[in-house]
Amino acid sequence: MPDSVVENKVIVNILGEDYPITATQDPAYISRIADFVDSRMKELAQVSRAKAKDKVAILAALSIASELFERTDRLAEWEANTTTRLDQALTRLDEVLAGAAETED
Repeated sequence: MPDSVVENKVIVNILGEDYPITATQDPAYISRIADFVDSRMKELAQVSRAKAKDKVAILAALSIASELFERTDRLAEWEANTTTRLDQALTRLDEVLAGAAETED
């Protein structure tokens, strides 16, 4: 591992259990992620029939993955729409500039 990489160790608590996490990200970021997972797992533990922590963890992982996929799909759609609109604007600009060049001649 290069000397410039600093690993941070953070103890996070998820569903009442402590987990030591070692990562290169800022400890506050790691804690924020763990808090998000803990919150999602607590929500699912309250509303689902699953009571075992491993089953709640799987439900939380599926829920978070679903949210990620939905956002990724929306972002891809937004990027495609933006690219199309930019291409249309550039085409129109090229047409205007070509027309302006013709009138100068």
